[in-house]
Amino acid sequence: MEWLTLGFHWIGRIVDLFGLLLLTVGFARGAVGWIRLEWQRLPWTERLGPVRELRRVVAVHILYALELMIVSDIIASFLAIANAPEHRGSFFESEVFASLVELAMVVGIRTVIDFFLEREAGSLAAER
Repeated sequence: MEWLTLGFHWIGRIVDLFGLLLLTVGFARGAVGWIRLEWQRLPWTERLGPVRELRRVVAVHILYALELMIVSDIIASFLAIANAPEHRGSFFESEVFASLVELAMVVGIRTVIDFFLEREAGSLAAER
């Protein structure tokens, strides 16, 4: 059983690292695109379309990265529950409950961010 727990631990780490890689790639693409636009010194009226496209590209990277990080958090919470020592007393005072509350808060925050980013990315795509 220990090998299974270790396997899921590494799967969670890999998913988390892949999410971080997506964030980094999105940032790099946005930064390089922005620098190119600044270098061209176009008037703002001509930059507006490319800037919207850059924002859409960065938003899509962030959305996918957040979803991967939520998966990683769920795996980490299940591992914390599986490895939690037997608790005595109230469930609400246990490490398991603390882990579930932390997961709920992280998922809630990321879901709100995800919702607004997805709306913005959809509106940017509709303007094209």
